[in-house]
Parts: sequence; structure tokens; C-alpha cells
Amino acid sequence: MRFKRKDRGKKLKYILLGLIGAAAVAAVVWVLATRLEGQAPVIVMDMESMYIPAETEIPVTITDEKSGIRKMFASILQEDREVVLANRSYGEGISGADDANTAVDVALPVNVRENGLKDGEALLRIAAWDGSWRGWFSGNVAYLEEEIVIDSKSPRISPLTRQHNLRQGGAGLVAYRLSEPCVEHGIRVGDNFFQGRSGYVGDEDVYLSLFALGHDQGDDTEISLFARDKAGNQGRSGLHYYIQGRTFDTEGLTISDNFIRQVLPEFQSDNDLPLDEPLRDQFLYINRDLRKKNNEALLSLHKDSESDLYWEGVFLALPRAQRRAGFADHRTYIYNGEVIDEANHMGVDLASLRQAPVPAANSGKIAFVDWTGIYGNTVVIDHGYGLMSLYAHLSGTDVDAGDFVRKGDIIGNTGTTGLAGGDHLHFSMIVGNVFVDPYEWWDGAWIKNNITGKLENIAETAEK
Repeated sequence: MRFKRKDRGKKLKYILLGLIGAAAVAAVVWVLATRLEGQAPVIVMDMESMYIPAETEIPVTITDEKSGIRKMFASILQEDREVVLANRSYGEGISGADDANTAVDVALPVNVRENGLKDGEALLRIAAWDGSWRGWFSGNVAYLEEEIVIDSKSPRISPLTRQHNLRQGGAGLVAYRLSEPCVEHGIRVGDNFFQGRSGYVGDEDVYLSLFALGHDQGDDTEISLFARDKAGNQGRSGLHYYIQGRTFDTEGLTISDNFIRQVLPEFQSDNDLPLDEPLRDQFLYINRDLRKKNNEALLSLHKDSESDLYWEGVFLALPRAQRRAGFADHRTYIYNGEVIDEANHMGVDLASLRQAPVPAANSGKIAFVDWTGIYGNTVVIDHGYGLMSLYAHLSGTDVDAGDFVRKGDIIGNTGTTGLAGGDHLHFSMIVGNVFVDPYEWWDGAWIKNNITGKLENIAETAEK
């Protein structure tokens, strides 16, 4: 029995030693895995551009999920001068970090004048150390260096066209010169913005912008030139302009159940059409909600307009046609003697023979061909520089997207597709994201005075 007790004691001793050894190994493993980990912090700068304005903050995020951030340092080096932007420590003790510092956000303040910097190239340096015991307790270190350009001056934008006479719902052209390349530039008309484009003349610093007044923008609308450079500096300039206010016709349209039943089949594929609702509500969805969606889609096409002026001279109208409705006519819709809706008619309705051939109003590229809700079968031609013409309610089309058409080429035939009460062509002109009055583009004198005459003067000035 004594022998057995002695043997049992040895076993307990070995078990105890084994547990102590396992604990020691676990401790070593823990130290190696945590305090001696070798992964450096990650530095991320959230900057849209490496161009730095006169005064800004550079957002920086530093992360280290294993041992946290111990400290960070940032500076700008320009020639032989170094400007310290930040020098910060986090946490206490040997590790210099805790769980709260696994991610830190730092806004690096830059003030060109106060920091004694000047416009031109410079080097941004950022370093970060974590709480690891690597490197004799100094931690893992990450470095980030980025070449930057300090630009503290606002761009200058100078109008080259002298006078801009506009009608409410009409269009205009402005030319201007920039003192430096800019990421955004053009003309502001109230809340609308029309981006400028270069390339029309040999001077790459000269830009053109076709712009427009909406039908609802009167003579109190503010118009100015605007530019923003790569550093975010903004420049503005006024220009001479005169706005002629105007009023538009009004008309009431009686909507019957028979008319709604007649047009509904075309819209059955629309998943949002409330088929279980009364005819009145189905019409309201089409005339209100779908109209808005269709207009937004068509007006967004200007974003892909090409920087070439494809058109020349007066725009063509549908031959031998009578006007059925005018631009920006204000319509009220009457159902069972009650006004149930209203909308503005953003084009001109032209009626000729049934399924009459429709010519391209001017030369350009086909930007869009498809069935488009209230407009039915629709064709849009891009004439360049954000100018487009739209042809709707077509019974059929003879062109494909990407085709180039000449003025007078047949693109389709009139019809009754979409929300049309009879065979006709709905014709619209679009500048940027605004419907404008087609009558201006059918008027040779207006085009000469407001568009082509200015283009000729700009070209002559650029050659001198």
C-alpha cells in the first residue's frame, strides 16, 4: 500500500508539472501571438484629389486590430522645410495601446499661409506605430508618403460672349476662358447647372456651354459662371443677360373611361400600374408618376452628349403639319366633371397625315430608341454639346441607337403610341436637363443672333 501511495504521489507531481508547463507554453504563445505580433498598422487617406487648397483638413484613418495604435506622426515636406501636422500618442504602459485605440481617425489641419507653405509640389508623410513588443518594444511601424500639389488660388473664369438675351423657357450660349484646368465649370441658371465643354476652337482654355431657362424660371432667375479646380477652390463670374418673362397657354382636357380603356393595354407591362384600382387611379398613375419617371430618364441622356456640334442651320419641323398643342401649355385633366390632375406639356404636338414620315430635325447621333411610357415609341437625337431633339408617339422607328443621321433623314412615322389621343408627333427640344421651346430652333434669325453668330465671333477671336 505504501508503494501505491508513493506511485500516486509521483503521478500527481507529473500532472502538476504538466499543467505548469502547459500554462507556460500558453503564456509564451499568447505573448508571441499578441505582444510580439508582426503586423504593421494600416493607414488610409480619404482624399478625392492630391491637390490641397489654401485651408483644409486631410482625413486619415489608422487601424491595428491586434495591438492597437501607440502613436502617429504626420508632416508636409516642401523643399528643405518640414511642417508638422500631427504628433500624437495613444494609451499608457509598455504596449502603449489598448482596445479603444484599434482604430483612430485624425483630421490633419493644413493652412498654407500659417504653415509657411507655397503653391507647388510637396510631400505628405504619415507614420504610425502599434503597441506590439516587436523592435525592442518600439512596435511595428507603417509609413505612407504621397506627392501632393498645393494650390491656394481660386480659378478665374472670364466670359467671352457679351450679351445673353433669353426668354423664359428658352436657350442661350455662353463662351468663357479658364485660367487653369478645372474639374467642374459652366453656367448656373438658378438651381440648374450646365457643364462647359472645350474643343470647338483651337484654344483648349476656351469653353462653350449651351444653357437654358426652364419654363418656370422667370426674369428674377440668377445666372452666373462657376468653376471649381482640382483642389476644390471655386471661382465665380457674373455676365450680362436679359430675361424676357412670358406666360403660357392653358387648356382643359376631358378624360373619359373609354379613353383610359383605349390607352391602358400599352401600359400593362408596367409592374407599378395599379390594375386593381379604378380607371381613374390607373390614369393618375400614368399621367403623374409614370410621366415624372419618363421625363427624368429622358432628361438624363444629356450626360452622354458628345462634345461635337453635329447640327447646322435651322431645325426642321414635321412637313405640312398643324400645331395641336404648344410648348409648356398648362393642362388640367377633367374626369366626370372634376379636375383630377394637371401637367405641363413639354413640347409641341404636330399633326399631319396618318403615319406621316418624320424627318430628323437636324444632323446628329441617335442617343435613344425605345418605348417610353407616356411618350410611346420614342427617338432622341444628340446634336452635341447637350442639345437634343425628341420624337414621340411614333407608330414605328427606322433607326437604331448609335446611328448617325443627317438633317431630313426619315427616322420613323407618326402614330398614337403612349398617352396619345390621336395620330401626331410630339416634338421636344432639350438643352442639358431642361425642355426648351422648339420655336426658337425653327427660327433662323434667333439661331443666328443667339448661337451661330456667337460661335463665329469666338472662332475669329481664337484665331487672332
